[in-house]
Amino acid sequence: MSSSPAAPTWGLYEHLMPAEIEAIFQKHPVAYLPWGALEYHGKHAAVGLDGLKAHGLCAALAKVAGGLVLPPVYVAANTIKGLKGLGFARHSLDFSESTLRTLVREHLDQLADEKFRVVFVLAGHVGQPHYDIIKDEAKQFNERQSGTRAIATSETDLIDKDIVIVNHAALGEVSFLMHSHPASIDLSRLPADRIPTLEQDAVWGPDPREASAEKGRVYTEAFVKAASVLIAQALK
Repeated sequence: MSSSPAAPTWGLYEHLMPAEIEAIFQKHPVAYLPWGALEYHGKHAAVGLDGLKAHGLCAALAKVAGGLVLPPVYVAANTIKGLKGLGFARHSLDFSESTLRTLVREHLDQLADEKFRVVFVLAGHVGQPHYDIIKDEAKQFNERQSGTRAIATSETDLIDKDIVIVNHAALGEVSFLMHSHPASIDLSRLPADRIPTLEQDAVWGPDPREASAEKGRVYTEAFVKAASVLIAQALK
């Protein structure tokens, strides 16, 4: 007599029906909220890189720690669109800081109302003060209630800087996306005769031409290892 298949420990929230959500929730009351941006990341990367990256990392984490992964929120402030001296005014949506603050607060309150014990907010876009606003709203949320614990972080805050550092459309971000969403990267669109720059290519950080899916896998595993500890601590 064959045994019944094991119940799933994680899932993509928007793909599931209520019974499936409840089955996962009962054992793993953790919500993952990827927070991205629609932002120009050069000719070589998708404009949704930040959200795609954060969602892919949250899914990898949920497979290990359990829980429900929400779709990315593509509302960001302080994108490359607003940086003076750069000619990248198109292909970015830049929202007000007050709009961002309201949406973070209401997402956290709504997920607390759903009785999640932990809400893990992963900021794929760390432009400032965008990132500090997300962390501040999580801090205020934790101070005003005790039923749900919010964690607001980014992958580069959890991974050793000898492995990957904060960057924009460079080695780290591009490798993450090559691992999780390879069709969203085209390295052939980078210049072959010079190192890519912020001013010319919207690249800030180590040379993205050295990126690979294998490096993205290594970075992802380092993130999951560190983030799993945070989840376990919060559930205690």
